[in-house]
Amino acid sequence: MTTKKDLAVAFMHNNLNQLTGFHNHVHGFFNDNLKDSQLSEEINQHQKNFLKREYEVNLPNQLRKSVFLMMFGHLEECLHLSWLASGEPIQLNKNEFGIAKYKPFVRDHLGFNLGSDSDWAYIQECQLIRNAIIHAAGRVSLLKKPHEVESLLKQRSDYFEMEHDRVYLTNTGISAFQKSIARFTERVERAI
Repeated sequence: MTTKKDLAVAFMHNNLNQLTGFHNHVHGFFNDNLKDSQLSEEINQHQKNFLKREYEVNLPNQLRKSVFLMMFGHLEECLHLSWLASGEPIQLNKNEFGIAKYKPFVRDHLGFNLGSDSDWAYIQECQLIRNAIIHAAGRVSLLKKPHEVESLLKQRSDYFEMEHDRVYLTNTGISAFQKSIARFTERVERAI
């Protein structure tokens, strides 16, 4: 028998999968355009080289960044809806921003041990990257605490990278983020 929680989890997973599907669809469009541009006789080699860099590097980086931020929005919405569904049991921390304002709800009301939760830990790491993207256009040197992001980049070089002072997510990084959000939000929903 399907319960309300099962349906809520299914909808959350569906919404997150829609973002992943959007990413994959647009990335496929980039690949198709790259192939067409390289076969075209109407553009010169300089233009082909430019388009190759755009479709292989620049546009996929922008796409990953955009989908990453949409996934963060999804996570924040799921946490907010879970808090509402619980009857607003704990006052949200208005001095915090983003997911940090829900930490007391998840930790104290739902009883999560966030200190040992690997999904929460990765989401927190991603929060640093999100803040760099939103508040400093991804430029690490413009951050108040650039050493935090630089340290993270060294620890998680398979998930994040820096080029020309800008932080980027790798395909591995965004895939891991999607999986962490899916697992974490499902556990939150099932705990309420």
